[in-house]
Amino acid sequence: MRCGSEIVKRHYQYSDQTYLERQEQLFSQAKQWAEANQRSIAQSEEVLQIPVVVHVLYENDAENLSDEIIKSQIDVLNEDYGRTNADTINTRAVFDTIAGKAKFQFYLATIDPLGNPTTGITRTPTNVSSFMTEAELYTGQLLESMKKPSSGGVAPWPVEDYMNIWVCDISFNGEIALLGYATPPNNLPNWEGDPLTAPEYDGVVIQYSVFGREAVEVMGNGQSVNFLGRVVTHETGHYLGLRHIWGDGPCGQVDGIDDTPDAYSSGMSQCDHNANTCYDSPYDFPDMVENYMDYSAPSCQNMFTKGQVDFMFSVIVNNRTELPDTIANSNPNSILKYSSELSVYPNPAKDRVTLNLSQLEETTELQIIDITGKVIWQSVYSIGSNQSQMNISTEAFSRGIYFLNARSRSSAYSQKIVFE
Repeated sequence: MRCGSEIVKRHYQYSDQTYLERQEQLFSQAKQWAEANQRSIAQSEEVLQIPVVVHVLYENDAENLSDEIIKSQIDVLNEDYGRTNADTINTRAVFDTIAGKAKFQFYLATIDPLGNPTTGITRTPTNVSSFMTEAELYTGQLLESMKKPSSGGVAPWPVEDYMNIWVCDISFNGEIALLGYATPPNNLPNWEGDPLTAPEYDGVVIQYSVFGREAVEVMGNGQSVNFLGRVVTHETGHYLGLRHIWGDGPCGQVDGIDDTPDAYSSGMSQCDHNANTCYDSPYDFPDMVENYMDYSAPSCQNMFTKGQVDFMFSVIVNNRTELPDTIANSNPNSILKYSSELSVYPNPAKDRVTLNLSQLEETTELQIIDITGKVIWQSVYSIGSNQSQMNISTEAFSRGIYFLNARSRSSAYSQKIVFE
């Protein structure tokens, strides 16, 4: 088995009988939002920054992956999602026009939950040889032991603020039975009752030997496979709401994304450009073995579709609202700086938000824009105005994420604001 999303699904079905109905509702709402905002997303210059923490659990030196390997994996994520990967030239012409570039980036967190500087990497020695049992593999009742200190694992950082990735041994009897798995979004506003996913469940789990750009693993058939870091690319797609491209079933069991063609089953670790296992209408597309959400060979994969990246953006904005970057967790590679001279409170805000302008030393243009790039509010702060703060009513704003942009002659700043 390559990906554990089916195990995760069985786990949730076992613990919550309404899981599938809720998952369909989430998917439908996210898709509707993505379709309604497709043009605005494409035109927006805003790029959401997602802080990542990698938890390395190791019993021996081989499992204690180096910083260089971990950083290479983050690079792969940004290349694959931003479509700057070198093998885009291998995307067939029939799919080239629908290949998508994500408007979000990943980076190793620079500030930990206590406000201290961090590398975004935790390392925890363990005496656990494998964090996967036969019962978990075949019944789907996950123990999630790698996420619990009481069972030799490590607890997540706040899952609403960080994308947690656990890198550990999840082999069974010395053989790789599972490359990785991911959990769906948590705290969904359209899900009633108790949260479906407990905090220690939320995140991505990866077999240590397939983590990183240069990871090569010998599979059960004796074949040596360079996974190119794309197991994490695939599982992050699940973390952001995507299904397998073939819909986890034969023809007709689609993944719900309109611009991904139907397929009878997975690519089976191959790169068969002649495969066309289901009929599409009005145009009969071949199977999209290039897609990261297939099980095709990693060397064959090189794209998400525009529909997929818009859908993931919708999930970040509407269901993982707190995940994009904050002033305390600024991406050092981000183009815009984050201002220590412009404080915003309360944040999140309900009735009004106050901008503290007392530290600004230049004439500054202020804007609040939504995630599509539309300007919702704007003003200008002038030196000598004796204005120390601005109070802004939230009546004109819908619930969600906004960005306060402040630009002066010598600098540009951006800060996320959440309106509840």
